[in-house]
Amino acid sequence: MKKKRLLIGLCVLILGGCSAQPQSAPLPDPVSAPSALPEKSVPQSALMSDSPISPTNLDDYLFLKDVLYFDLRSPAQLAEEGSVAGFVNIPFYGVLVDYERKDNVLYRMTKVRDDQGQVIAQMGDVGSFSANYEESESLIRDLFPQDQPIVFISTAGVEAAYMICLLQQLGYDGSKLYNAGTFSNGMGNIIAYKDYPDAKYHVPGTNVYTVSSQFLWSETLTPAADE
Repeated sequence: MKKKRLLIGLCVLILGGCSAQPQSAPLPDPVSAPSALPEKSVPQSALMSDSPISPTNLDDYLFLKDVLYFDLRSPAQLAEEGSVAGFVNIPFYGVLVDYERKDNVLYRMTKVRDDQGQVIAQMGDVGSFSANYEESESLIRDLFPQDQPIVFISTAGVEAAYMICLLQQLGYDGSKLYNAGTFSNGMGNIIAYKDYPDAKYHVPGTNVYTVSSQFLWSETLTPAADE
């Protein structure tokens, strides 16, 4: 696939005090690692509760050939909380999607109602996303190849579900899109990856004072007409 467009992340870290030294993640064990992702029991579900991959078994499915891994948290969260080795950071909010039309953000999501005022799509559901730019869909397709399995992780698994719904709205096969759940916000019996004691590929964050980031697209974007 030709990569005509690139997402450029400019991140400035202002470190305070004695920052922790970067630590290298251990290499995966090629003998015991599975060779493919498990099948989803509910193929089109975006929910982490329906996903066969969770914070407690994510390590078993890392570094697989032809599988893509994306972390949807903000750069500030990665710097403070750490990350999972092998995941690429593309923030969901403020870059891919937001609640309203914003400059340089590709999509906005809103609650959709029919002519009688009945809700037909909740915010974040398939059908609730509107493109802010004429190039939004093609940029999403450049970033997230449609022919490869993709694993998403986010703060609490919510943004990962939204991202899967956006891709399904664009025609992606939900059976290839996995919600690995929560990286940092566990709840009840749901443990976050960073808090899982057996997590082998948690790359610690640093003592960051402030993180300032700006994401720019490498081409001029054409505002889409309001529907």
